[in-house]
Amino acid sequence: MNIFVKKPRLSSYRKIENPLDRFPSWQTFNQIDKERARELFDYRDGKLYWRNMVGRRRPEAGSELMRKTTGGDPVWVISLGSRQEVRRYMRCYLVWNWHYGKTDRILRPLDGDHLNDRIGNIGFAGPLPQEDMPEPAPAPQPLESKYGVNCPCCGAGVQVMTADLATQVYGITEQQARILRAIWSGKGKPVHMERVFSEMYADDPDGGPTQEKMYLAFKVAMSHLRTKLEGSGISVETVGYRQGYRLILGDRATSLDSPA
Repeated sequence: MNIFVKKPRLSSYRKIENPLDRFPSWQTFNQIDKERARELFDYRDGKLYWRNMVGRRRPEAGSELMRKTTGGDPVWVISLGSRQEVRRYMRCYLVWNWHYGKTDRILRPLDGDHLNDRIGNIGFAGPLPQEDMPEPAPAPQPLESKYGVNCPCCGAGVQVMTADLATQVYGITEQQARILRAIWSGKGKPVHMERVFSEMYADDPDGGPTQEKMYLAFKVAMSHLRTKLEGSGISVETVGYRQGYRLILGDRATSLDSPA
């Protein structure tokens, strides 16, 4: 008995050498920044939901495309932009953008289901075509310190000044630093003399000298402290006669431009 085996037609083989062949012919690699994705959508279980329900929007963003119109696998797409400049996005890319920002890779479902856009099901299928590569993010410009001071640890411009940092930068002595810390703790509100004296002599088992001597020592230290802080954007203001002192934080440019 002769057995005949029918050889399958070449058209029945699916080419997969090129990662782009895994997608419908209209495939798009449009992407958005992570911040924009988080602004537009919530992500739950592989689906994206609109944060802002406008007009007749359904809660779930996008719709299934190409199930009946082609023989390719259906995909879920989301349209963004104005009517004049609408752009179509594959949901898997927006899910990736929502989690990690833009990618330079072709994305594909690990289980072969193009409607399963759970982040754990998204894998890579090669690099994007050169023309679809996302533009590299510009390098962040270092912020200039408004105090004209760089951090001694990392060298970055200081944006938030602290009492300890001011002590290091401006060569403030231990006694002056105690005064500054006490006044700094008021966060711009008046700090009474008793609190300053307690900080000045916190390590003295006898609580320090007499009140008169404390005040004299304080006046000398305060005079030197103010001199060292000139032009720094940090100043100490007197609140009435022996009523206390409060911290004033400005910026170095304002301090240098203000009249003496």
